[in-house]
Amino acid sequence: MTENLATPHRDALAPSILAPRPPARVRVWVLILAIVLAFGAGWGAATLLQPAASTPSAEPEQTQSATPEPEEVDDQDDSAFVKVANRDLDDFEDDLDDVDTTLDEDGFWRLLTNAVELNYNVSQLLGHEAPKSIENDWADGLAQLEKDVDAIEAGITSSSSSTVRSAVADARDTIEGLRGVVSRVD
Repeated sequence: MTENLATPHRDALAPSILAPRPPARVRVWVLILAIVLAFGAGWGAATLLQPAASTPSAEPEQTQSATPEPEEVDDQDDSAFVKVANRDLDDFEDDLDDVDTTLDEDGFWRLLTNAVELNYNVSQLLGHEAPKSIENDWADGLAQLEKDVDAIEAGITSSSSSTVRSAVADARDTIEGLRGVVSRVD
């Protein structure tokens, strides 16, 4: 009476189930290799599709003319600067209003997004080239505005609403000063 207890149903199984399985580690490495090759092929194709840098062609040298060149005249229309500067200062003030609202609602996470918006607004203002007549005052005002935003962020990270409110008030004063600077543009 010898019974084979170890494999009573083995004969009924399909042969593919009985075949030894490759270790899972081999399949993972094959998948990783396939991904790396796909990225490499994509990078290679992108590199090949970039336009080749053109070699500089020999340009004829310009000879100096006997007639003097006219002096540069500042004929730039400064009204475009005034328009975009005032628009971005308005946007900054709107974001300061959002900070006040968020403080009233005790919304810490929203304060963080308000700080990001204020930094973005400062970067927009920094991107405007001020007319020569106000260039230094504009740069000084923007430097102060950056300090005000830093103070707002410090108040947010320390969870001090009084510090944030004080820094917001300072930023509003700086904005008013910048509006005065912009109003001096000819």
